[in-house]
Amino acid sequence: MDLFQRRDIGFMSYWGITMVLRCFPLAFRLKYALCTARLCARLWLSLLPGERCQITQNLVSLNGKISNVDLPRLILLHYETHSWNFVINDLLPHLSSAQIKSFSEVHGLKRLETALNKGRGAVLLSAHFGAHAYIILAILRAHGCPVKAVLGQELRPEGNASRFYRKTIDPVRSAPRTALPILERGVVSPTEIAASLKRNKALFILGDMHLTEKQVTQEHQVLTVPFLWGRAPFRTGPMRLPKLFGVPVLPTFSLHRKGRIIVEIEETLKLRSGKSKEDIAADMRSYLGRLEQRILFAPDQWGHIRHENIPNWIRPCQG
Repeated sequence: MDLFQRRDIGFMSYWGITMVLRCFPLAFRLKYALCTARLCARLWLSLLPGERCQITQNLVSLNGKISNVDLPRLILLHYETHSWNFVINDLLPHLSSAQIKSFSEVHGLKRLETALNKGRGAVLLSAHFGAHAYIILAILRAHGCPVKAVLGQELRPEGNASRFYRKTIDPVRSAPRTALPILERGVVSPTEIAASLKRNKALFILGDMHLTEKQVTQEHQVLTVPFLWGRAPFRTGPMRLPKLFGVPVLPTFSLHRKGRIIVEIEETLKLRSGKSKEDIAADMRSYLGRLEQRILFAPDQWGHIRHENIPNWIRPCQG
């Protein structure tokens, strides 16, 4: 395990600014969260020009699907969103519901209410788009949604994160986790999931995890389906789970706009009744089609767009 990696430079600047901000009152930090994020974004980009090259490469891959691309602007907006997530994430354990509602909106609560009226619970299928999962979960709860999340750990033991990141950055990023109702993916049992759904709760799940080649070969429940400019492997669990328990699936996405976070619960997906690979793949495409619309409308909001693994994950279609 490396002691320190070059990409840790950006995280180190974020950590330093976070430690300084913790010296100020909570209300001050919340008021200037967006200004702080803009400062962090510019600092991050100046310290890591290699990341700018990577995100440029990934955005260029979208060029055939989006028009009038202003790459420098999109890159800056992406890092402002990325940094704002960090700033709000650090505040999250200390914010009241009223404070969370002061910078957030939830659209589509009636759709969730209609789904829960069936008495079987529901799945809110989200993505690495807009706000961090912890933030979306906290916003939903602040607005009265009876929701739990099924989320994996931030860091995998076999991952390639440095010792510095694991000991210094990860504890800060993961701080809100203990205060939120989270069932750990890969550890939680079907019985626990069934119990939550029987209590007519919504389960918040991420459906767009990008997988490395090693993960694809090691995991069994993975399907490769069309996505954006090619084909990509995805875990099938987010689709198999609602089929197993017979609950509706509502795509749920967030968006950062002008100092506010807007969470939208979309119309229920129309899933196929079968459980074959073809049925699961078709259902995954229904969800991914909704996500693609969001990405093409606001590519700066997609968290994965900066990752170096994207060219290996999304492979162009042959021919």
